[in-house]
Amino acid sequence: SERKVSSFFKERGINYFKSAVAFIQSDLESLDDCLKLVVEDSNNSMTTVAKFHAVLAQLAVENDISEVELVVGIFIVNATSFPELADYFSSKQYTNLALSTCYFVIDGERIDFYKGNDFLNKISKRFVREQRVDPHQAKEWKEKIYEDYIGKWLKRNSEITETLEFFTETESEVLGIIY
Repeated sequence: SERKVSSFFKERGINYFKSAVAFIQSDLESLDDCLKLVVEDSNNSMTTVAKFHAVLAQLAVENDISEVELVVGIFIVNATSFPELADYFSSKQYTNLALSTCYFVIDGERIDFYKGNDFLNKISKRFVREQRVDPHQAKEWKEKIYEDYIGKWLKRNSEITETLEFFTETESEVLGIIY
């Protein structure tokens, strides 16, 4: 394609999807430059995982690779599934927490070119919601889907005193522990 993201890669001598994946994996600094071609409000509050997948999803869209779908998934963690979170949960009123991530579904199979399929396999049975999104929606919809889930979770668990803002602000901290 001659569209924006495709041209970004072609200017760097990259002509194949797999080569684009490898390039982004090895040069995350280029990710922000390329993301500006996909998401209008591409500030740095967007997770690297979401940026990574949004750029590659847009590349697939531009080149009519329809079997590549960008997905936002909400999954549940606790100290049993992620022992590295034991300290985090030790001082909390709750014993599990929902987190969000982005990945691809390609021909019905979940694939994460950023974190790897080992991580996806570990959380695959813990998904509570999965939503396909368009590349330009990655930031906005990832946040909305997460906020929607956490907001409803807080209503069901009225004894929890933390706010929605607390969870949206600390999600990246918790993800940083398990990534």
